Amino acid sequence: MDKKKKLAAGIAAVCVVTALLGLKNFFTPKEQIQSLERNSPGEGETAVNLEVRTDEGNFSIDFQLEERIYEASELDGVFEEGKKWLDTVWLGDNTSSDSVTQNLYFPERIPHLGLTVQWKTESYRLIQSDGKVTEEALSRAPLNTKIRAVLKYGEFEKSYDYELRIVENVLQGDEELKQGILKEVKSRQTEERTQNEMILPDTFNGTKLEWYVREDPVWPKIFIFGNLILVLIYFVSEEKRMQQIKDKSKELERDYPDIVYKLVLLVSSGMTVKGAWEKLIYDYRKEKNNTGKVRCGYEEMEMALREMNYGISELKAYENFGKRCASQNYIRFSSLLIQQVKRGARGMNQLLMQEVMASEILRKENARKCAEEAGTKLLFPMVLLMAVVFAVLMIPAFLSISI
Repeated sequence: MDKKKKLAAGIAAVCVVTALLGLKNFFTPKEQIQSLERNSPGEGETAVNLEVRTDEGNFSIDFQLEERIYEASELDGVFEEGKKWLDTVWLGDNTSSDSVTQNLYFPERIPHLGLTVQWKTESYRLIQSDGKVTEEALSRAPLNTKIRAVLKYGEFEKSYDYELRIVENVLQGDEELKQGILKEVKSRQTEERTQNEMILPDTFNGTKLEWYVREDPVWPKIFIFGNLILVLIYFVSEEKRMQQIKDKSKELERDYPDIVYKLVLLVSSGMTVKGAWEKLIYDYRKEKNNTGKVRCGYEEMEMALREMNYGISELKAYENFGKRCASQNYIRFSSLLIQQVKRGARGMNQLLMQEVMASEILRKENARKCAEEAGTKLLFPMVLLMAVVFAVLMIPAFLSISI
């Protein structure tokens, strides 16, 4: 089964399934409802889409079904449940209300109960409304204070008080030494603000201190960026190599018709293949010396001639020539040359002439491709020139309107 038949079968299957579902929906009677279930308090509204059937016709009705609200008799239990939840979270990272050393957690809502929470502290200089324990409180520790959580639901509210004790955060080991040194440095900085230099302490509580300018290590950056640059260089060089191969392939295709035509013309005039080959290389060297233009096809021919001069057989040199060019045209042409050397002119002239005709078609095709590529390259300058022309025409018009 081809792709078109598979596509048609898939479309037919979708149509059949859709039709069956539509028929089922049409013939299945809808269940009549008498009520709608509300969300629990705190869960929010629900979008409702209903159809109403009357003697006058059928209508669609869309509205938001509000959540259920608590009855007054339920609120005491709800507030107590909210208080139990607050008991588990208000201390934050502190382990006990008798030893508070870090900030408290003051949530503003209890979502699963639909309650809001307002926090009040005995002194905002000690504990702020967001639960932050101030530096003043820690410096005056230990001390006792109170906070109040006011649970609200509509016009109803209930308050709960919490007692806590703020204590100094006891540092251990290196952290205690670090904080002590930092405190000493800050103290000296305050005392010596009028001096040009601040003398760093050389000892602290009997511990000798040696100070150095901290420098971020450079080796991670060198490692990361160095490897990135190497990878980038690799891909750029690989892209450049592939582009060179592509450009060389294009040049070989452009040289092919000229090489085939000249070589077949010389062989048809009675020259041997090797003699014609040497004649083409001789003419190419003269042209290269005069113009400095390098042609890849003739460079590969020159390499094949050097192989012959270094002792490689003529047939092997032609075979290597076709392989180096890595093109079907050159491989086929090198095979024809090998047969020409083996069999002579018998039956080969016609094959070579056919190759000349094929190369002429290739010449026209290469010319068409070059024209298309030139047109594509000129597209952007043309668009840019058009934009400039529009700007020259439109800008004076707009300026004259504004005046």
